[in-house]
Amino acid sequence: MINLHQRLWRWGAIALLAFFLAILSPWPTVAQVALPGISQTSVAPPPPGVTRIGELEITDVRFDGNTLFTIAAPTVRDRDNPGNAIPVEVRADLIQSNLRRVLQTALDHGRRSPARVDIGVARLNNVLVISARIGQAERTTRLLTVTEADSDYHQLPPDTLAQQWRDILQAQMNRAIQERTDTALMSQIQEAVLIFVKVSAGSFVILIVQRFLIHQRKRLQQQLETAAPETTEPEWVLPLLPHLRHHFFLKQRLKLISLVRYLLLWGQVALWLLGLAAILRLFPMTRWLSSQVYGLPILWMVVWFGTGLLNQFADLAFDRIRVFWEQNNLLKFADTQRKTLRISTTVEVMRGFKTAVIYLTRLVVILGSLGVPVSSILAVGGFLALAISLGSQNLVKDIINGLLIVWEDQYGIGDVVEIEPYSGMVENLNLRITQLRNAEGRLITIPNSTITKVANLTRTWSRVNLELWVDIETNPDRLLSLLDDLSRHFYEEPQWQLKMLERPEVLGIDEITASGLLVRIWIKTRPGQQWAVGREFRRRVLNLMAAEGIAVGRLHQQLHLARDRNGKNGSDEKTYPSPLES
Repeated sequence: MINLHQRLWRWGAIALLAFFLAILSPWPTVAQVALPGISQTSVAPPPPGVTRIGELEITDVRFDGNTLFTIAAPTVRDRDNPGNAIPVEVRADLIQSNLRRVLQTALDHGRRSPARVDIGVARLNNVLVISARIGQAERTTRLLTVTEADSDYHQLPPDTLAQQWRDILQAQMNRAIQERTDTALMSQIQEAVLIFVKVSAGSFVILIVQRFLIHQRKRLQQQLETAAPETTEPEWVLPLLPHLRHHFFLKQRLKLISLVRYLLLWGQVALWLLGLAAILRLFPMTRWLSSQVYGLPILWMVVWFGTGLLNQFADLAFDRIRVFWEQNNLLKFADTQRKTLRISTTVEVMRGFKTAVIYLTRLVVILGSLGVPVSSILAVGGFLALAISLGSQNLVKDIINGLLIVWEDQYGIGDVVEIEPYSGMVENLNLRITQLRNAEGRLITIPNSTITKVANLTRTWSRVNLELWVDIETNPDRLLSLLDDLSRHFYEEPQWQLKMLERPEVLGIDEITASGLLVRIWIKTRPGQQWAVGREFRRRVLNLMAAEGIAVGRLHQQLHLARDRNGKNGSDEKTYPSPLES
């Protein structure tokens, strides 16, 4: 029945995995059959920085690292063969080149007294043209033409739009010239030095706090090592539970310190990035670089910081859930020990699954920022998942069996189990492996897919199965009475009663052989206490047998002597102990 139940769960998990793979896999494409009368012209997507809106394409005009305005142009569906059409990005490059040429010409008159630039609007051949006059020059330099596409996109009359753009260009050109004077350059250098000093001071304060937190972290780690139990023998399983709780408390404080250090680290990185961007933005020659710093690096930093912060907060949330779960009876457990072990195991498994999901999300967002379509990422992920599932079937079996182990509560962290041919205390459990620590201190790692039979020695309750061999000549009634009195007195001691669930039960004589009488005693104990209780009870039984003169069971041999030559009988029948006992 149990095997059937496990089989059903296993097939259900495989079906669920196949369902997710089917969702992540790309859908079949429709057959591309050309219908009569319908052209199959392919439309290439617009280049980066260009947005297509119906029959219009738009992009921004930038100058000195600032966005001036947005221009529009008819959609060019084939940029390799644009014909008479001018792509909107080419038009933007021409406008920006004209602005840089006008600025450089004005600065050629001298940085102390550069030439004045006047921006004007004129109608030439029924087309509105924005041009620039440098100083007292007779001719003007054409900057751009206001087109019908621009007017349609901005929903403004061409004259109004041209005047707005003229005002923007005039203000920006005046600013560009003024920022390149010697006086402005000295002011920019002073501001850059001030920003650098402020960033350095803030970074130094963060460094001091980081060192303090490192000292606190080392102190907590020493407490954690000191509080750790030095033995993993089975009788220490129950006393280990308070250590587990204390460990969780110390680990929670360590995670809180790690969270603060994580925030400070990324705060320091953000401080230097923002300071660098601010310094670059002060100088008109490097202002375009500030947008690069504000772009993908800041985005990646925010994504990396955000997912890492989410991971840290999720760890703290799992700790709070564990504490709340322990303090409230959300689910029924047989006893407190089982509850603690089950909660610890479930929280650790959920923590590992959470980390994998968060890191996968981080990867998808970063790839998406590079222009990789999310649908393609999911499709490739689906194919990779299918390939991994086919090529790494043992890994899939490990994960499925790990889910069944946790779901069915076969064992948890802190349990003492026998997984043939190994035995020990479960020190770590995740969806792939189970790690046991045996009595010799060896850490044994077992893949979950190889686990078919488990003997849990600390599930709900445990038992001492005491087999006592006594001499065949022992009075059985007297022996059972003495053992019954010993069991009663042993159970009445508070120190040992806390470790037992019931009074030791003297079952009686199970076997009668030439070696003696086999008396069986059962002692039902709390989980993990059978070893300590059994050792103490055996010690008291030996003391009782020594005091009452009861011998341990042994094999008897009889020797019969024949008549001697004088016709006298030999000695009487004698009993000798077995050579094994001599």
